[in-house]
Amino acid sequence: MSNWKKVIATEWDRRRAAAPPDVFFPLICQGFDSREIVATVGALLTGRLTMGEQVKKFEARFAEHMGAPHAVMVNSGSSALLLAMAAATNPARPGYLRKGDEVLVPAVCWPTSLWPIVQMGLKPVFVDVSPETLNVCPIALKKAITRKTRGFVAVHVLGNSAPMDDILRVVREHDLMLLEDTCESLGSKAGKGHLGTFGDFGCYSFYYSHHITTGEGGMIVCRTQEDYDLLRCLRSHGWSRDLSRRAKVEQDNHGVDPRFLFVNLGYNLRPMEVQAAFGNCQIERLDGMNRIRNQNHQRVLAALHGHPNWDDQFSFPLPGRKVTPVWFGLPVLINDRLQRHQRRYLEYLSSHGIENRPIISGNFARQP
Repeated sequence: MSNWKKVIATEWDRRRAAAPPDVFFPLICQGFDSREIVATVGALLTGRLTMGEQVKKFEARFAEHMGAPHAVMVNSGSSALLLAMAAATNPARPGYLRKGDEVLVPAVCWPTSLWPIVQMGLKPVFVDVSPETLNVCPIALKKAITRKTRGFVAVHVLGNSAPMDDILRVVREHDLMLLEDTCESLGSKAGKGHLGTFGDFGCYSFYYSHHITTGEGGMIVCRTQEDYDLLRCLRSHGWSRDLSRRAKVEQDNHGVDPRFLFVNLGYNLRPMEVQAAFGNCQIERLDGMNRIRNQNHQRVLAALHGHPNWDDQFSFPLPGRKVTPVWFGLPVLINDRLQRHQRRYLEYLSSHGIENRPIISGNFARQP
């Protein structure tokens, strides 16, 4: 290790050792160390800030790890969902979704699982979830389909999923576009495939508390070269520069300077090199950190079930059929007979240094 790297790593380790934990049982422990800090400083020292070689490397490694043909990095998981829905509704895409089409979404979701549907002029339709998995109920999903239904956003909640074979059966039977919101379930599998790789688009988040982190950041995986081109074009202003057929597009528009040729709608959802440098370290830790997540989940459940005061006060979500979850926290449902004590119980946990949160938004249909 060169001298500057040793200095950075030593200083980081010194500061971390001097910082005591804030709470006894935090929702998330820091999942990085001096390796990520050194990699981030190294990226800064190149002088390149916006996306470049680090981003390309992270996209390639992520796609390989997930078994996906293509991956496109963006600046957040919410941006990933927005960009994927923008691609799904783009006239350049065969069979694109049109304004007024209905798109199903589970009632337990995050705001940016829902709002891209609205922002693209589509009509969201909430579908109930199963209390056993906290994920969409396949029976309710099928019942919600009308002649106007064109798509489904599968939100894989808290590391778990509904049975994907049931979801895929409904999707194929009704020829629906499938977008997977996998922001909370990176590394979870259905059968032998990773969640997020079954649909037209799969979206992931690298927010601070998620399975791996780049601080902020996100990724979209897709299956076709056409969708890959479209995502990269829309990600960066509608530019032609990332198209696989760039030469043909430039030839067809020979009157425009090819360095600034814009051929579609556009956003600026590009990530930064420092985020990708962080991610290139984190992807190496993913499997190990996921094992620790599941071990922690098992240890807490064993301690509760083995406690002398255990009296079925809680129930815990079960994996969907053929799903191998990587649990995102410890979701807990309080027994009906104890519901009236819920607020006091959560206050008790917080006062004893045990952090807690609602299960995502709860029922999003209740949100103002």
